[in-house]
Amino acid sequence: MNKLLKVLLLLLLIFMAGCSSQVTRPEKAEAMHPVIKAILGFTVEISPDAKLQVADDVNFDIKKLRSNLDRILNEKNLVAPNGDYRLKVVVKDIRVRSTVSAVMLGFLAGNDHLRGEAIVLNLDDEVVYTFEASASYALGGFGGGQDASRMNWLYEEFSEMIANELTLKRQQ
Repeated sequence: MNKLLKVLLLLLLIFMAGCSSQVTRPEKAEAMHPVIKAILGFTVEISPDAKLQVADDVNFDIKKLRSNLDRILNEKNLVAPNGDYRLKVVVKDIRVRSTVSAVMLGFLAGNDHLRGEAIVLNLDDEVVYTFEASASYALGGFGGGQDASRMNWLYEEFSEMIANELTLKRQQ
């Protein structure tokens, strides 16, 4: 029983090491202190550099990313018809490993990742706050070989990072 527990703990640590996400605030963000009660709406765009990457990564679906973001923002009550800000999300970097690379090479083939910038604008289209969010997935084997699972995790985690940062701005 002890050996089984150790093996399960090791597998859990390996799984957790294969996935990560973070929010990065630019230095100028310290001067930006808007209290965001709610956003009126949001858009999701792809930067010109990321559009070139999307041409290679047929698994990326901006509609699914938008849908995840919409669901999570609504779950956290961050979208309201009387919102005081708008949100613009710009996807800047996308990488999706091929299924064969993910299964056979795992983390040796690099990671799948999604990085972007969230820009909060007031109703006059002036930028009041920006931050970057990123999510990466580097597992291999069966867990890393399921394209839909990898992409869904990236969409979900990226959206969570954005929603969590907006929630923090609500509490200031």
